[in-house]
Amino acid sequence: MGEKKRGNQKRESIFTVRDAESAVVTYTILLFFYIVGICVYKWINGWNGTLAVLVELDTNYPRFNRAAVAWIICKEGVDIMLRRYNEWRVEHAQNLEKARAEGVEKGIAEGVEKGIAEGVEKGIAEGKAELYQEVILWNARRLEAEAKGLPFNEPIPGNGTPPPSKND
Repeated sequence: MGEKKRGNQKRESIFTVRDAESAVVTYTILLFFYIVGICVYKWINGWNGTLAVLVELDTNYPRFNRAAVAWIICKEGVDIMLRRYNEWRVEHAQNLEKARAEGVEKGIAEGVEKGIAEGVEKGIAEGKAELYQEVILWNARRLEAEAKGLPFNEPIPGNGTPPPSKND
């Protein structure tokens, strides 16, 4: 809920004091160029005095004003859109990085679990194979002792006693 509220506050403050200052500065610069342009135009076509220049400025000012306002709205609109896009891009990159980190952690945990399960399974299989081999060797010794008529009191492998060493 707090994040949604913060997002709404962001949208409410889309046009900041900095944007207003930028609009005023842009308007002032455009007005300066407008005045200089009229003066240069009058100077090239023949200067009829300051009053003629002021009349020309006054006559064309509504057109200038509409054009300047349209220019400022477009400029500020594009600036705001680009700023919002960059904010989104940064937030998106942070979300992707967070998701990657969570995915890596999850993948590592799953890999460890799978590795342990495979290791246990492999260990059990190897243990069974070793025990089976020990039982085969034990049975061969038992049968050999029976064939010779010797007593055989060696316990069967896997009952908790260690297998006989080759030196015995």
